[in-house]
Amino acid sequence: MCPLSLNLDRRGRSSLLRHGLLAISAPTADTWQSLYDLYWVLAVAAGTITIGALVLFVAKYRARPGSSPVQHDEDRKIPVRTVLVIVIVMASVLAGAGYASFHAIGVYNNPPNGWNDPNALHVNVTGQRFSWSFNCTSGCGVAAVLTVPRNKIVILNITSIDVFHSFGIPDLRVKADAIPGKYNLIWFQVSTAGTYRILCYELCGAGHAFMIAKLVVT
Repeated sequence: MCPLSLNLDRRGRSSLLRHGLLAISAPTADTWQSLYDLYWVLAVAAGTITIGALVLFVAKYRARPGSSPVQHDEDRKIPVRTVLVIVIVMASVLAGAGYASFHAIGVYNNPPNGWNDPNALHVNVTGQRFSWSFNCTSGCGVAAVLTVPRNKIVILNITSIDVFHSFGIPDLRVKADAIPGKYNLIWFQVSTAGTYRILCYELCGAGHAFMIAKLVVT
């Protein structure tokens, strides 16, 4: 999902939204952003160490005028201390990243009060070329528009009636496949009023780019 998206406020004005610059209070978005930040830090650290080591070795061991290379006997032994340090560092990084990843999966797979929460707003979402339709007992959906209240846990039951689609709300960092004959569940909870885009992330035909709906949080 792209971290850069367009958000429309309640008065219809458009503003450029980059998650982290304009806050959206949603557990799924916060969890996704925390995991993204962790992997970004790890990637920058790994890149800095690798490039720094390359620059250091080039500067330290470069050929100098008037010097001749020193011959060394081949030594295949690796110091035990070096091996231990590498193993400990790598194990720590993998353990931390793994814990954060499984925590994020847990948040996405487990709504606060379970999938059968009687107090949640349950919405049936159906994809078809090239539109989304929404149906719930409270009449929350009209053509291409899903309206939900702030701070309400919303559980979406997603399917398709023709080809494969993929339902996603980029600002909330939620997405699930819409497959004929199969139902996938996702949930979200938003405390920030506004209008958010709903997109299709699976190429489904000539009108795929126009398969757009709106989530209105009041």
